[in-house]
This record gives sequence, structure tokens and C-alpha cells, in this order.
Amino acid sequence: MSQFPHIHLPLQHAQAFDANPVSVVPLPDGEILLNFAGQPIITKLDAHLGLIWEKTMQGLLSNFKRSLLSASYDGKLFAIAGMTDIQILDAADARVLHRVEHPSWERFPGATCYFSRDMIWYILPDEGLRVMNALTFEVIASCRLVEAESYIFHATPDKNSILLEAIAGQEDTILMKVELKEGIIVIARLPQCVGIMGNFAPSGKEFVMAPYYDGPVKIYSFPDIAMITEVDQAAIFEGSKDYPAIEPDNINYTVYFIADNTILLLSQFGRLLLLDRKDLRCKAEVMAEGIVFTAHDLAGDPTNKRDQIYDYSSNIINVMIVHNQLLLTTASGELRNYKLPV
Repeated sequence: MSQFPHIHLPLQHAQAFDANPVSVVPLPDGEILLNFAGQPIITKLDAHLGLIWEKTMQGLLSNFKRSLLSASYDGKLFAIAGMTDIQILDAADARVLHRVEHPSWERFPGATCYFSRDMIWYILPDEGLRVMNALTFEVIASCRLVEAESYIFHATPDKNSILLEAIAGQEDTILMKVELKEGIIVIARLPQCVGIMGNFAPSGKEFVMAPYYDGPVKIYSFPDIAMITEVDQAAIFEGSKDYPAIEPDNINYTVYFIADNTILLLSQFGRLLLLDRKDLRCKAEVMAEGIVFTAHDLAGDPTNKRDQIYDYSSNIINVMIVHNQLLLTTASGELRNYKLPV
């Protein structure tokens, strides 16, 4: 008898690459924009993960070591945030429309760009947050930011506000609410929000945060941003009957709402578990087609000896919710999509 009921998810579509993507950016009509570490290539896929085009960005190889992509809501513009510059491009022909040069990030690009309706938000090392007009590229506001290794923008249900996550270390994340009011950037720190930002529920009334290491999963209200409830990991993984091991399973930094009443998480063992929003108890395990598990001993080598199993891993690398679908990247370089298990 399995620990949790199993939900079997058939594969919808897959596309194989030589490496896993650094950025996966949704575009209109179900399309997706991708780029890859160390490759000056941008790839556009259709809603079935079929190749639409692949463009080589000449002369930008050194800047593509860890470049990050973002795109405008209408798909007409996209931005490349690299080690030493930010480029805004025309999506139709990949022509560079505007470039902002800046001092190099120390180890990797510190932030993507963020497109709102008529503005582009971006961050420069040692200079802070800026906002430019998306048509003229004129800077209309700027402000200093708390120093961090990297920053992540998150859209909110309120079109006038953004959440900005500043990641200063392995367990040091600061979440901020950012708004532009009468030409001035207004930032409110949210010390009550602890963990790694997940996403908003479809209702827009709540969002979820994943823990660092052994902390709890927490749910916050929106727009007032107050913690509503939490659940510790021992309650989620109680028993672990299906995966006996010396090391207990835990959450691997990834927790998403996939419906108002259902939360999806990725575990350290590579499992996809569903939590019931009512009590935050696990109600099912998702068995996605093509996902396989390997047991490891203490040295990290594969083993089939039950008394030597230290932990497990699956071939899942990243989990994303894109275009209301479950999108997985795998160790073999595949991008795979499935219907949401709701």
C-alpha cells in the first residue's frame, strides 16, 4: 500500500536539448522563449513544445554564460540580462533596440528585467532599481536597493505592485513590495514573509512560500500580506513508507499553487506531492510519465540494497507552472509538459 494515492500524469509533449534552459519565459498563444547556459542561442517554442525558431546572437558568447531572459506581456519585446549589460530586443527579428551597460555582476547576473504594461524594471549592480519607459527607453525613476547576490521580480494580482525578492545568501532572503507612485519608486519590506517565493493562488487572494531546509511551508494573504497558516515538513512527509532511507525526505525549495485548493511541491527525493489547501496535508503523489527514481548509498552511488539506501533522486531538475501547465526539465536535457493534476 502506497503512502499516498497516486495520480498518473501522461506526457503531453517533450523537446530535447543539449542542456537545461536557464530561462523559460511564457509568451502569448502558449509559446515559450528559452536560453541556455554558455550558448549564445535563443529558442522559441510553440504551445506543443515544437521549434518555431532558433537565433544565434552574434558577438555575445561571453555575455551568455548566465544570461537571463524576460519578455513583455504582448510578446513584442524581450530582454537579455547579462553579466555586463541589459539588452532590449524586438521579438520579431531579435534586433537590439536599446542597451544598458553596467559593471559586472560578481558571479552571475543578479536579476532579470521585468515588463509591466508600459515600463521596464531592471536592477544594476551597485546602483539599484531603475524603471524605464518601454517605448522611449527613458529612465523615469530610480532608487537604491538592499545589497544582495541576486534579485527576482514576481508579478502580483495588483497591476500596480510587484514583489521583489532579494537573495543575499543561502538562508537570507528579503521580500519587498514595490510600487511606482507619481514617478517615485516606493519600497516596503515584508519581514513577515520568510522563505522562498512560490506563486499566487488563481484567486489572487493568497500566495505560498517554500522553506529553506527544514522550515515550514507558509501561506500569506494578499493584498494585506499577513501569514494565514503554515505546516511543518514532518507532517507532510510523515511515514515516508514508499521511500525508506536513512535520510528523511524534505522540500526542495519549490512550492506552487496549482488551484485554489491544491498546492504542488517538489521534494528532495524528486517526488511531486499535492497538498490539500484546507489542512496542508498531503493528499496524493503525482507520478509523471517518464520520471524515474534512483536509490543512493551514503557515498552517492546507486544501490538496490534496502538497508544501504541513504536517499533518492529523480530525473527532475526544475518544476515550473507555465501557461497553466506543469513544465519539467530533466537530467537528460528534456523539456516536458503535462496537464496540471487538478
